[in-house]
Amino acid sequence: MLTDLLQYPFVGTYELRKNLTALLEKLKEEVKEVVITSKGKPQAVLMNIEEYLEQKEALKELADPIYLRKLLAAKKEFASGKGIPARKVYQKTDL
Repeated sequence: MLTDLLQYPFVGTYELRKNLTALLEKLKEEVKEVVITSKGKPQAVLMNIEEYLEQKEALKELADPIYLRKLLAAKKEFASGKGIPARKVYQKTDL
């Protein structure tokens, strides 16, 4: 899981204090998350508000046991080749 952090920029606590305003602007415009380090080790993640809200909503959905059970069943069905082609789904929903 720690290797997932490597996709994000790292910022030390000194640089964070020194450049907080610029870093917050970067979060709005360029990057979604920044790993904050102390003494070279990851300590926290700073993320833009949109990313935070999206992740919070996703966790809320995954906490619902009925939703999770249906999601895992659909994933298993898809993996076994029994999924519904996207064009049929779109036809049913008029997209």
